[in-house]
Amino acid sequence: MRIRGTHHIALRTSNFATMRHFYSDVLGMAYLGGFAGTNIIFLDAGTTTVELIEAEGPAAPATQGWHHLALEVDDTDAAYAELHAQGVPFHIEPRSVPPEAPVVRLAFFTDPDGNQVELFQPIGARYPTQ
Repeated sequence: MRIRGTHHIALRTSNFATMRHFYSDVLGMAYLGGFAGTNIIFLDAGTTTVELIEAEGPAAPATQGWHHLALEVDDTDAAYAELHAQGVPFHIEPRSVPPEAPVVRLAFFTDPDGNQVELFQPIGARYPTQ
């Protein structure tokens, strides 16, 4: 088996309109398409796609599995400032990691359903090494 890449990450939500507004208007992801007659859409996140799926009834919080969606940005501080100005609350403000020899600049916020989203800016190599 050869993996060609990531096609999408799917988020199930009982707050479809709010989540669509957040990912489309606040984060600026362009609409790519969807399935006629359903509230299932695909949004452009650069190197992957975010799929929003309307759930029937409240979505149960996950206790295992996906932890967060990381969005690679050119400048974490600029993206933070833009989102913060729009009222997006951050629970981890921009910081360089690890502090003693930074390889990434990051910040974390949550979407309207409480899913964690990371702003990720590589410093040097795209992926940190151990």
